[in-house]
Amino acid sequence: MKRRLARRSLWIIAALGILGFGLSIESYREFGKAMMGEGTWCSFGELSSCEKAFESDYSVLFGRPISVYGAVAYFLATSMAVVGLINGGPYLLASLFHLALFSVPLLLATAYFAWALFFVVQTVCVLCVGDYLINLSIAGTTAYACWRLKPPYKSLFAWDMKSLFGTAKGRFQTVLMVVLLIILGAMVVRFEHWYYMRMRGFHLILENKINRIDTPWTQAFPTRGPVDAPIQVVSFGDYECPFCDMMKETWNHLLEKYPSLIRMTAVEYPLNSDCNPAAANNTNHPMACRATSLALYVLQAQGDEAFWRVHGEIYKNGQKLTPELLREIGRRAGLTEEQMKAAEEQAAHPKGLDNHLRIAHVLDFPGLPMTLLNGIRIQGYVEEWALVKIIKAELASKGLTLGDYKKR
Repeated sequence: MKRRLARRSLWIIAALGILGFGLSIESYREFGKAMMGEGTWCSFGELSSCEKAFESDYSVLFGRPISVYGAVAYFLATSMAVVGLINGGPYLLASLFHLALFSVPLLLATAYFAWALFFVVQTVCVLCVGDYLINLSIAGTTAYACWRLKPPYKSLFAWDMKSLFGTAKGRFQTVLMVVLLIILGAMVVRFEHWYYMRMRGFHLILENKINRIDTPWTQAFPTRGPVDAPIQVVSFGDYECPFCDMMKETWNHLLEKYPSLIRMTAVEYPLNSDCNPAAANNTNHPMACRATSLALYVLQAQGDEAFWRVHGEIYKNGQKLTPELLREIGRRAGLTEEQMKAAEEQAAHPKGLDNHLRIAHVLDFPGLPMTLLNGIRIQGYVEEWALVKIIKAELASKGLTLGDYKKR
């Protein structure tokens, strides 16, 4: 009877793990769509939006989407259950014991991310909630089985320690297991990178199978970096777009690391219909027009260098912009009260914005951020390692290497 309960519990956990793994893969796919500004199927409005969840700071941990960690966790849970089912006997209880330990961080992570989703981001993501329910089900199934079976925890722990470290064979197997886990982790990272490049279509860039867009018009827009830089970047963005901010931070890091490598051009595209008729009347970007007006006013009054300072400061505060904060940024930029008032009055029709919008409309991109890298169109946020791969391919086509441009 007890063995049957243990087996049934492990079968349930294995099934939940497989379901969770599939859900994590789908979350990863939808996260990628959100990064590209394409929208997600699981966004039904402000109160139930996967896109809003994926755009928050809580969707990424140590530079990787949370869904990647979820997939790994479900793989481990499924593996522990399958090991117990295959070996049977004492391994049934041992697997349940390991799953009980595994459930503790799983529940803590679930509680933390559920709190962030419901109370900080203030939305409901059906994919995230699905993961939470699976986590609770795994923990609940494990807890129920352990409550009914009452496994000898101390004995199982002692058995684990003896199996892992008590004999020369055990120690060898432990080291081998750690090495295999490291290799498996490296393979997972490589696969994720490969999948990411394929999903985003970047493999076509590396294979030089993509059309390029001529960008002679960049001279009329704010730029920074050497004119003859081998990497010419045009960045389209909105100051309240979180992925635009992430993209900007990535480029800033590369500009700092390789100061003579990149020439950056900024094209403003506020996602607010008050100043951009093509934009939706997006309540998520209420300050976009004012912020754009201030940046362009500084550009006209003080030039490119001042623009980039203000540009960076506005992006830094993009998610908490207010009229008062924009005025403070304007003061720090050296604008007088009259100039700031003029910039505010131009918010519905920022001077110079028409040129920016005209270029954006000609390119007809589906969302932000959008980047042109040496004329190659790149939609959405791109992780730094992927950008570096593309940059390396561009340099290689010119007989150059990234090391030639590293900051000394």
